[in-house]
Amino acid sequence: MNLDIDFVLPHWLYWAVLALLPLVVMFCVDRSFRRGAVVSGGDTAEIPAEAPVERYHPPGNVFTAVSDSISGFFGRYVAYWSMIAPFAYTYEVLVRYAFNSPTNWVHESMTLMFGMQYLIAGAFALREGGHVRVDILYQRARPLTKAALDLLTSVFFFIFTLGLVATGWKFFSQSVSDTFFFGSSYANETSFTEWAIEFYPVKFMLFFGALLLLMQGIAQLIRDLQTFRHYRACERQGRGFAHLLVALGAVLAAWMVFEIVNISVTDYQSLAGSLENSLSSVGIGGLTLVMFSSLMVVLVAGLPLAFVTGGLGVAFLYLVGDQAMLNLMPSRIFPMMTNYQLSAIPLFIFMAAVLEKAGIIEELFDTVYKWMGGLKAGLAIATIIASTLLAAMVGVIGAAVVTMGLIALPAMLKRNYDPEIAIGSIMAGGTLGILIPPSILAIIYGVIAQQSVGELYLGSLIPGLLLAGMYALYCWLRGTINPKMAPPMPVEDRVDTGEKLRLLRNMLAPIVLVILVLGIIFTGIATPVEAAGIGTFGALVVAAMHRRLTWANLHAACMTTLVASAMVMWIIFGASIFVGFYILQGGQDFVQALISGAGLGPYGVLAVMMILLIALGMFLDWVGILLLAVPIFVPLIQPLSFDGLLGLPGVGAGDVSLWFGVIYLVNMQMSFLSPPFGYALFYIKGVCPPHITMAQIFRSSLPFLGIQGVGLLLVILFPALITYLPNLVYG
Repeated sequence: MNLDIDFVLPHWLYWAVLALLPLVVMFCVDRSFRRGAVVSGGDTAEIPAEAPVERYHPPGNVFTAVSDSISGFFGRYVAYWSMIAPFAYTYEVLVRYAFNSPTNWVHESMTLMFGMQYLIAGAFALREGGHVRVDILYQRARPLTKAALDLLTSVFFFIFTLGLVATGWKFFSQSVSDTFFFGSSYANETSFTEWAIEFYPVKFMLFFGALLLLMQGIAQLIRDLQTFRHYRACERQGRGFAHLLVALGAVLAAWMVFEIVNISVTDYQSLAGSLENSLSSVGIGGLTLVMFSSLMVVLVAGLPLAFVTGGLGVAFLYLVGDQAMLNLMPSRIFPMMTNYQLSAIPLFIFMAAVLEKAGIIEELFDTVYKWMGGLKAGLAIATIIASTLLAAMVGVIGAAVVTMGLIALPAMLKRNYDPEIAIGSIMAGGTLGILIPPSILAIIYGVIAQQSVGELYLGSLIPGLLLAGMYALYCWLRGTINPKMAPPMPVEDRVDTGEKLRLLRNMLAPIVLVILVLGIIFTGIATPVEAAGIGTFGALVVAAMHRRLTWANLHAACMTTLVASAMVMWIIFGASIFVGFYILQGGQDFVQALISGAGLGPYGVLAVMMILLIALGMFLDWVGILLLAVPIFVPLIQPLSFDGLLGLPGVGAGDVSLWFGVIYLVNMQMSFLSPPFGYALFYIKGVCPPHITMAQIFRSSLPFLGIQGVGLLLVILFPALITYLPNLVYG
């Protein structure tokens, strides 16, 4: 049909919907809770669950209460924006293919909406403890030392947020008009599409989000001070080290205040004693050592990764360059917050949360268990199969581990499974979300490496299914060799074929949803972002079919989406400053020259990269590794020729980028299971019974970590496992 639809969303209507819809949803949600509504399901957030720990809760004061209320209100306000996107993207695909009337305004409006959401959500995520920190030494410190470390590292948080507030205001003001603001500007700046939406409200959110984050950070600082005073009074021994840390923090804070004064009163001539431009003469080798050494030190001190990289990035902008270079901050963040492909992240997380609240995941596991339970180690195999299907539904890396841990672990322990088989199968199955489309990691990799996300999805499908099969085979072998470790389902619990078919019929809707989402990506009918929007719309339909589409569940899904996507995006914002500055100083060329100058062949260079990624995976989270390593590794790997090992076929020159991208994804699976700080280890710890120790969890990860290593070797030796499907579909 060629019915031309000329509707273009008016600007006033767009801003009115964003302003008023959350208020309407708030009213409906609050009324629903007042009438006794409850949230069904668990939590699919991308935040490692922690075992409950008895700890001091600082009382705060009026300022902390006000800050919490403001952050909570605005966080909830923008969280409900996620409900708009499924309908908008479904409309776009419908009018494009049914009426041959494609739009630009749908994509642009949703991209800008999510960009504003990321910025405002940062303060709410901080309030909820949603920003991921690397708990290497911090977690093992005494309470007084932890409190002192919090005070010390908060300086880097304030360096980042104060820099973002100042430069964000200038960035915003230049997009409005010279009539009201000083300095040169692009007066009333608009987008370059025919929709021509004004950019200044979007750019204002960069300043406003930083201001909210600053206010919440001050509230957190007040609580940290109260916590420090509390533990100082409780702990009479060993207080000297804590006092030393606080004194160091005070010195750093005084330096920060002095440099703020320097920036405020000077333009080209620094005040005496200022460190502005003090590292300008340091070569790239020394700068590499200083930057990454300081990164490791601050990371292990427990500051969330987003503020470690952001704060250090701002500090080095100032120390190596000058105050004018600080204006790079918003120019690095704005392209990320308005990146079209990154919009798929909150959409897939929202899809995961809606399906989980609808009870689909629990039904999925029950169905697979009834089908596979008669096999030896059938329950562990069912867990891996269910995790594979779950990965194909949601693409959220932590969702499968936490959810299957809540559902499958009690069932296996009840049936006398060896805890290490039970825990290992859940963790390994959960990591499949990195490879099985629609992987969120693949989306971010595609953006950073400028690689087609659709090709990455097709390239990772066979390796993902191969690893799932290897996990299942290992569990079956263990159950066959020693049935007591993984006994089959008791005869009395088994069901006949008719009951199995009935259970399968209940899963028809989510299975169709998976086929729909992946099908429109692989066939090129829609982009991954549009597919995510359609999938989320389908998840809402599935939830309605299961009578779980309630205001309470929608609220919970929106809040889960907000915290998880804010965590990911703020890490991207912080790391883009740190890594962007390092590359600007010639860091990429330096690392490339260092590796290529070692005299290693192409496969030797690849081996060095894999070892570095595995090592980083023991300490950093997947987003941090990606943003630190990929911008440096990809340009180095692209011109190399991989002619094959052991007489096996090599990789075509045009396939090297895709091949390396999927190898990278396989490697990142290992990072989730790598002791001592793999994230899956802590995801599962949060849902394990108290008698399961971290030592048992570490041991349970090792066999599956070995299988992942074998899988990594296979995709390196047999590149066709990666390149066959993309070449078949895309030629």
